[in-house]
Amino acid sequence: MTRNRKKISEADRRFIVGKSGGRCNKCRREVFVENEFGERARLGDDAHIVAFSDIGPRANPQVDDEDRASARNLILLCKTCHSEVDQQPKEYSRDKLAQIRDEHYAWVEESLGNSIIRRPKFHYLYYINIPRADMYAVVNSISLPNVRFEGATSIRKLGMDAGHLMAAYTNVINHEELYANELKRETELEELAIGSYWFSPASNFRSKKISEQIDLVSAWKKLESTIYRKFDGWKLFCLIDPRWITTATAYVTLTDGTLTALGLVHINSVDFENRIAIASPLFLGAPDNGFFQ
Repeated sequence: MTRNRKKISEADRRFIVGKSGGRCNKCRREVFVENEFGERARLGDDAHIVAFSDIGPRANPQVDDEDRASARNLILLCKTCHSEVDQQPKEYSRDKLAQIRDEHYAWVEESLGNSIIRRPKFHYLYYINIPRADMYAVVNSISLPNVRFEGATSIRKLGMDAGHLMAAYTNVINHEELYANELKRETELEELAIGSYWFSPASNFRSKKISEQIDLVSAWKKLESTIYRKFDGWKLFCLIDPRWITTATAYVTLTDGTLTALGLVHINSVDFENRIAIASPLFLGAPDNGFFQ
């Protein structure tokens, strides 16, 4: 008899992603990636421990449809590990997969719990990368901000509603995991893992050819439409999409040649030969003078 596959709830989907830290429970590879052009890919699956089908890997007809589609029966795996465990069900039994999942959840909790977190205050936001911030929210089980652009092609064109949008992302900005890694003058390029998030405290940046009248793909290949910061022996380039600049005042600040900003960035790539790192900012802002002394 054909079984109608019960849909996994969005709440359960977000739960396992959040508990997994966005990583495969078996090999710990990051399963959500984005390149420097803003193209996103999901490299993981919500895998069933007990197969949904009665003839699938680790099938158990006594488990009902509700339990088969619940978070209790799911494990986040990259596509390679998913294929491996389903093609080797004797090696990867129900008990063994549950153990792998529980050990991974404990590893994520321990890793985050050991982080030294110093969360600053943003006095004013220059930039909010909406797609990147939304992806981070989903991975970390944060409620997605309810924001409507109503046909506007940039944050600045929202007018007074731009302020509401900035306020709506407070929960994402305040997520403590974002502040676990801090970029310091002595930070080495080799410390930056692709896919990791880093906090840049208030620092001097230079901007390079940020303009709405530009082909971003071509510009970013030439490290234009960026702001960049120098470290000892390497540079950090942050890709700027003018759509996500918050206000006309912020646009002037980001295109003025130099600026002081703090930010939260996602490392897209690391070029050890040329000693540069490419990042996508989630947020850029002016520091609160009461925090940075």
